[in-house]
This record gives sequence, C-alpha cells and structure tokens, in this order.
Amino acid sequence: MTPSLATTARPAYDALASTYDAFTADYDYERWLSVLHGLALEHGARGRRLLDVACGTGRSFEPMLRRGYEVTACDISPAMVERAAVRLEASGGTAAVADMRRLPDWGTFDLVTCLDDAVNYLHSEVDLDAAFGSVARVLRPGGLYLFDVNSLTTYRTVFSSTFTVEADDVLFHWHGEAKPTVAPRSLCGARLEISSASSTSVTRHVQRHWPWAVVVKRLSLAGLECVAVRGQATGAVLSDRPDENVHTKVVFVARRRRFARAAPDGGGEPC
Repeated sequence: MTPSLATTARPAYDALASTYDAFTADYDYERWLSVLHGLALEHGARGRRLLDVACGTGRSFEPMLRRGYEVTACDISPAMVERAAVRLEASGGTAAVADMRRLPDWGTFDLVTCLDDAVNYLHSEVDLDAAFGSVARVLRPGGLYLFDVNSLTTYRTVFSSTFTVEADDVLFHWHGEAKPTVAPRSLCGARLEISSASSTSVTRHVQRHWPWAVVVKRLSLAGLECVAVRGQATGAVLSDRPDENVHTKVVFVARRRRFARAAPDGGGEPC
C-alpha cells in the first residue's frame, strides 16, 4: 500500500516539531521568501490575504508577516501547528490542523504558499489533483499559488546520503534510503534520528519525485494556470531554465483561472 500523508508526514513532523527550528536554524527564510515574493509580484500578486499550507512551525510565513500579509496557516501535524500559532499571536492570524488535500472553507485568499517540498509528500496523482483542486477552491480568481518540489538531484544526493547535523545540543542523524541512480517519479525514503541528552526519537520521511511537466499538467486539470517554473539552486538562486540535474528544487507559480480548459500533454517548455 502506498504511504499517505496521515501515516507518514504527520507522525514524522509531530516527532520533529520540538526540534524543527534547531534543525532548520541555518535556513535563511528571509532571503528565500524575499526571492519567492519577488517572483509572485512579478506575476501580478496583489492583495494581502495569505494562506500558508504545510506551514510547519511558522518560519515560512514570518517574512510575509513582516511584509504586511494577513496570514492564515495550516499543517497536518498538530504539534507543528501549536508552535506556528505562537508565531501568529501578535498579528491576530490563525493556525489550524488541516490536510492540504481537503482545505477548510476559510474564505478566499490572494496568495497560497506551500513550501519546503511539502508537495513531495503527496505520493499519487490522485493526491496531487486533490491538493491542487483544494487550493483552486480557496484562491480568488486571479490569485496565485506558490510552491516548490524537490528535484531529482536532491533524491539522488540528499536522499541517498548519510550525515549528521548538530544544533542546540541536539544531534540529527540523516540516513537516506534511495539509490544515487533513483529513477524519476520514484518514492524515496529517509530516516531521521533525533538525539538529545534526555531522549532519542526516529522519524521516517517518504517523498515522491514529481517531474515538473507532471506538476504543470495536474495544475491545469485543477483549473490552475502555470505562469512560472523556476529551477532553484543553493542560496535561493532562481533560474528561468529548471534543470533537474543541476537545481535542488523546482519552484512553481500558478494562477487560478476563471474557466477550466483542456490540459496540456505534459511535455514542451517550462511555462
């Protein structure tokens, strides 16, 4: 049976929540969101109502709060949401537990973000369709959806490697289970052991590699027009020509259409 968000992502991030900020301490979210926000503005972003899907502890939406956005945030992990809610207290924003495939009716948003390869935890095209359709329902007409996926290079390197990170007296031992020659669209797993002076826990992360052409096609089927695909290199450097053999992530911007149209065949050039 194919793993699901509920059976893999939720327990993995519930266990990681208390140490997630330490694990991602060297992630420059301000720089990254500055680049991504600029990309959204380039493609017509307007308004200040933001939904951050798969928000984690809230580090991904903090830079947007500083830019004046009214933030609603959600994650499938209750432990992550608890921490995200603290980051929203001063702004009056809301954080709630929700599955990205079945977003609640919170009204419509000008911008929906889903960052840190959360989409790769969707393991089937059925899941992609449900998630993209759910976003389409909560975007206002003309609103933008901004998200990233891991590239094939990331699965052939990070998910096939073993390494240790130490932060705030916590040791994170990553054990990738993929092969360096893993094929496109493969399901890839990794174990993350988290060790501190008082406890040790093990989380398992299972992701699917999604080629950008597949993502573009599924967006179209959901009524979302892909307006940008960018390759991302280390340091939040974006390229107009995504190359899965070079870039670590692929970033997408999609716009909600007023009317659906026939889906493309999934080939051709990046939008």
